[in-house]
Amino acid sequence: MEGRSKLRYLNSLEIERDTVSDVSEKKKFFLTFPMPYMNGRLHLGHLFSVSKADFFSYYKEMEGYNVLFPFVFHCTGMPISASAKKLKEELSGGEVDLSVEKIIKDLGFEDARPFTDPIHWVRTFPDLCTNSLKRFHGNIDWRRSFITTEINKYYDSFVKWQFNRLNGLGYLSFGKRHSIFCPIDKQTCLDHDRRKGENVKPIAVVLCKLVFEAGVLLARIKEGCAPLKAVAGRQSDFVEFEYNGQNYFAEKDIFENMDAQVCGINRKRSVKGDFFIGKQFESFGNEVKCDIIERDLPCSIKGIQSKKDSELIEHVKKEIEFINKVENTEIRLAETKYLLKFYEPEEEVISRSGGKCIVALTDQWYIDYDNAEWKRRVKECIDGMVCTDDTRAILEEALEWIGKWGFSRSFGLGTRIPWDERYLIDSLSDSTIYMAMCTFKHFLYKDLEGKEEIFPSSKLSDDVWNYIFLNQSATGELRDFEEILSSCRESFNYFYPVDLRVSGKDLLKNHLIFFLFNHVALFEKKHWPRRIFTNGYLMLNSEKMSKSSGNFLTVDESLDKFGVSSTRMCLAVCGDTNEDANFVESNANAFTLKLYSYVKMIEELCAGKDFNPCILGLMRKYGEMGFADKFLLQTISMNVAHTIRAHEDMVYRDVVKYGFYEMIHAKEMYHILGGTNDEIVFLLYKSMTQLLYPIIPSLARHLIETYFHSSFSLPAPFLSDTSEVDAVSHLKNTLKRLVTQKRKRKCEAVEILVGVEYSKWKRRCMNIIDQIICECKILNINVSEEMKKSESHLSSKAINAIREVLKEFGVPEKKGILFSMDYLNHPENYSMKFNEYEVLKTYKRYIEDNTGLEVMVCVSPRADPGAPLFEFK
Repeated sequence: MEGRSKLRYLNSLEIERDTVSDVSEKKKFFLTFPMPYMNGRLHLGHLFSVSKADFFSYYKEMEGYNVLFPFVFHCTGMPISASAKKLKEELSGGEVDLSVEKIIKDLGFEDARPFTDPIHWVRTFPDLCTNSLKRFHGNIDWRRSFITTEINKYYDSFVKWQFNRLNGLGYLSFGKRHSIFCPIDKQTCLDHDRRKGENVKPIAVVLCKLVFEAGVLLARIKEGCAPLKAVAGRQSDFVEFEYNGQNYFAEKDIFENMDAQVCGINRKRSVKGDFFIGKQFESFGNEVKCDIIERDLPCSIKGIQSKKDSELIEHVKKEIEFINKVENTEIRLAETKYLLKFYEPEEEVISRSGGKCIVALTDQWYIDYDNAEWKRRVKECIDGMVCTDDTRAILEEALEWIGKWGFSRSFGLGTRIPWDERYLIDSLSDSTIYMAMCTFKHFLYKDLEGKEEIFPSSKLSDDVWNYIFLNQSATGELRDFEEILSSCRESFNYFYPVDLRVSGKDLLKNHLIFFLFNHVALFEKKHWPRRIFTNGYLMLNSEKMSKSSGNFLTVDESLDKFGVSSTRMCLAVCGDTNEDANFVESNANAFTLKLYSYVKMIEELCAGKDFNPCILGLMRKYGEMGFADKFLLQTISMNVAHTIRAHEDMVYRDVVKYGFYEMIHAKEMYHILGGTNDEIVFLLYKSMTQLLYPIIPSLARHLIETYFHSSFSLPAPFLSDTSEVDAVSHLKNTLKRLVTQKRKRKCEAVEILVGVEYSKWKRRCMNIIDQIICECKILNINVSEEMKKSESHLSSKAINAIREVLKEFGVPEKKGILFSMDYLNHPENYSMKFNEYEVLKTYKRYIEDNTGLEVMVCVSPRADPGAPLFEFK
């Protein structure tokens, strides 16, 4: 109950606002997030990726940019139509593998019947998703939102322009191709149409012909196998069929794939594996023994190899090499006397309709992503973009393997191919440049689907888009609407290119590589994307999110449970790389309490007071300040620098670490050190609030307007001095070492021995290294690289001199060389910016309070500077 009351209090403080981004004199920043598919409510996984873009949008806003973050809803493709069709069958009493009615009711709808119409989905979920993201206080300009599909005449016309352009540039072709195919939908099944098997491709499989009295049994064979023994499952399903005048037997899966790849196959009957018991088989002129076993195994050649089989193995190898060079056609499969080739999915693929997919030879329109010159230009685009090494490597891998992409289909929602209206354009291909329309959509129509027209949809044509994107002149009737189109062109040229695209990593090998290909093909180089950031999948409480297991949260459920600010803080610390992230509900609850305490501390500090600390004013007093005040100012400046770097790199876990936790810890340490200057504490809270504004904007907005009376801008680092920060770090490390060593002893007191200077042999070695560093600077040589060279005169000179010193003082050579090399590589670790003795003596009470020991601090020649020794009493 206490937690809920604190959550209600935080919710009551948050200030929402509408975001509007228009052309201005300011620098622009345009960032986008892949439009989510509208077959349900947004869940926490969506929100995790959205949050990355949203955090960065607020950060760039604080940097002074005119930020545009639009949001679009994807409705094209097969899934919505397939679900509507399956629901209709289910409500009519048909059997289904997955109840769509239950899914609809789980989403909060009592009556599922309206969802038998695909258009009802399209007109339901975008509004729900909009409301969810408004509750999240996203920095989104909602005027620019729209839905895809042919319902939206503007988007439909835009996609037709895109494909007319690609066709005119010679990037499209038509032909037959082996493609993953859904027997239920009777069309190719692309990545986004799959429930299972994303990125799975067709692969060629070679079958061995085992001849027997009733025909030919087809068995899988791999290169290096001698066809002398085969195995098949007793209860496995086989099909007998006739092809090219010959009787064949093949496993059911093989038959279904072959039947979709070649004409002239006549199915006869089904048989079980036990049909082949006792049959005599022959292949490649040899008898083949076929074992029929109880296990349900695929019919295949077992890999028997011996020296006497080497000639047979070589014969099989050559035939496999030959057949792999011959391509199947719709008239005839590639084959030799004893081998035959067909295609199947490399792994199991299940469509969203529930169908087990096969490989079919289908008529297809293709985008030629295999075009060498096009690929070269995309590589140039990738080389010029900002992205992590991991993301860049995956994009380059995708660029290598991507070939012709079939983009036509016959079922679902979407835009018809303008010159061949038998086919629709697939959902991965019609969503590659949609963000260009976001820059000006609100000039053309007001609503999501284009019913509230500003520019008349009846005037849409390629000429409209050529005017906006290619700077062509308005002709004919378009001259009457040139003012509208001119605004569109101006807005496009102002906001483009995409400065940042945020996405889940799963889209790198399809949507995101297509995004780059199409931008390179259709736009000038100045309009190519500038940065891509990707993240991993989101787990919930360290387990995979799953509706069936109940480990699942929608956006609205999370906001109801934890509020906006706590949800956003928890998303920020989930993870920042392509590795899987983890949203932990206990962390979200904890953030409610932490944020409440943070707000209350600010309220108490500012109660009845009017602070207005000026950095310049504080800096003028800096030289006269005490240790604690300098420590806190240095910490604020240092954490500001770390947090801004984390924002820029999109490492939000570090944003919370340095912008929140480290600041709170510094304030606590400040009071331990005896600090009492409320003006500096006020500056700390103000800096925290500014740094956290991108993460918790609505709560930060309240604090900034109520207590800090400042503009929404980023603080800047203001100190380079870190002496007191280093001193406190040393104090804490000394305490940590002391606590560790105390565990092994029974004692009541400790004497801390502090070194003022290094032992004589160390000072001599350090002087030798200093001389070498000086000589290398004069010669403009990298000292570390020089010391690694065995033939280097300077390296030999230094090592010999150090060995003489070690010999003189009786120091083991390994110990002395290691010390000297560490000093060479990290000289900054051997100079103290503070008086170690004075710091430990002044704050010995801090050590006593945390150890329960009486502490004495004294100078001793036995200790090195920065490495005090302990004598327990």
